Amino acid sequence: MEERGSRERAWGRGLVTRLRAGLGMLLMALFAACASTEPFVGMDGDDLWEAGLEAFEEGEWEDAIDAFVRLNSQFAGHPRSPDARMHVARAYMERGEHISAASEFERFLQLYPSHGLAPEAALGICQAYSRAAPHPQRDQTYTRRAADVCAETAQDFQGLRVAEQADSIRREMNYILGQRRYEEGRFYQRRDLHNSAILVFEAMLPEFQETPWAARALLALYRSYRELGWSEEAEEAAERVLAQYPDSDAARELREEGVVRAAAEDGGSGP
Repeated sequence: MEERGSRERAWGRGLVTRLRAGLGMLLMALFAACASTEPFVGMDGDDLWEAGLEAFEEGEWEDAIDAFVRLNSQFAGHPRSPDARMHVARAYMERGEHISAASEFERFLQLYPSHGLAPEAALGICQAYSRAAPHPQRDQTYTRRAADVCAETAQDFQGLRVAEQADSIRREMNYILGQRRYEEGRFYQRRDLHNSAILVFEAMLPEFQETPWAARALLALYRSYRELGWSEEAEEAAERVLAQYPDSDAARELREEGVVRAAAEDGGSGP
């Protein structure tokens, strides 16, 4: 009996030891988890700026965003608040979260419209929406938004480098939008729905005249008019291609088909 009691007491002491060890490991895990999820607790504004900047430079975007957001929320009047907000937007761009980036750039302009970083923020909105622009076959909401904000940026910051960059992106977005509209018209044309095709092609001409799709739309109009037997309208469309876009592929196709008009021979240049 005495030997059995000794074994039971030894087993009990071992159990307590194991429980204490398990509890210690659990507490350590909890402390580690808290440390990993709250790395910036207790920092002042300057410390948060330095921590966020270090994380940003090392490409640790989540930590950078966390630090800069904490700075802005806890120390709103800190001298680095504008820079921190810009870094949040830049970090979202680097992560490929373009809509979040656009929102942060827009928020910056709302808060600091006269800040020296305002031109970069405006260009950031333009770039963010352009990077969110999808393939021409999909919904073009972001492409349209990019074209609009890029046009505004080019207008608001004329003479600055950002205006040139914004206008270049605007032209790229208009190319995509023009392609989408042209393909819509071709969809109807291929199904011999020429009246519907004509409506699409005619409507797109004023907006996309600086893109190659304007010449293609005029050529498509020429073909639909011919299919409908509208000779006068077909001739006018051909003349516009040859006169306004003489170097375009559409004009080359017409010349190869023997469609040469006086307007083309008189010269002219596209916009």
